[in-house]
Amino acid sequence: MKIQQKIKDAEAGDLKAQWDLSNMYYEGDGVTQDDDKAFYWTSKAAFQGHITSQFNLGFLHSSGKGTSEDSEKAIFWFRKAAEQGYDSAQNNLGVIYLKGLGVDIDYEEAFMWFLMASNSSLSICSDSRKGPGNANAQCNLGIMHYKGQGVPKSNLEAAHWINLAHRQGSERATELLDEYGLWDDIQKYYFI
Repeated sequence: MKIQQKIKDAEAGDLKAQWDLSNMYYEGDGVTQDDDKAFYWTSKAAFQGHITSQFNLGFLHSSGKGTSEDSEKAIFWFRKAAEQGYDSAQNNLGVIYLKGLGVDIDYEEAFMWFLMASNSSLSICSDSRKGPGNANAQCNLGIMHYKGQGVPKSNLEAAHWINLAHRQGSERATELLDEYGLWDDIQKYYFI
């Protein structure tokens, strides 16, 4: 489809065309890369309820790409996607509350969002097609347990969560297991 037709469709409210244009302008795929146009089309799709666009709009507001940085708007859009089960948005909200990015530090809120993202498919009733949970959130839960941030300090719990991410192939998890010296704790956790 020619770009002019896609723009016409997007202007007429076609959600797929809006989504396509947001990605094309963000990546410079078939068009000149343009953060302002990427932001514009991402916003259009997000306001129509497109969950990935809502997450992306949160990212654009947090990074200042195509718009000025605005942590309140970033949190708003991450929350919209997170409340619909988007695990990366849940993880991002956890990071925001853990580090106090535009909000007061709130370990309980951070833990809740990390846990939701980490368990996106770990529960007994879960849909196994969703995958084994968000590896970044699992690492973040492990870090919270290792440092005792809002939860009791526990190398065993840290090892458990970080190992879940490691089993998904997360390089960050492998680095954390090395850095924190948790390899032996993995054995303890599973063989207590």
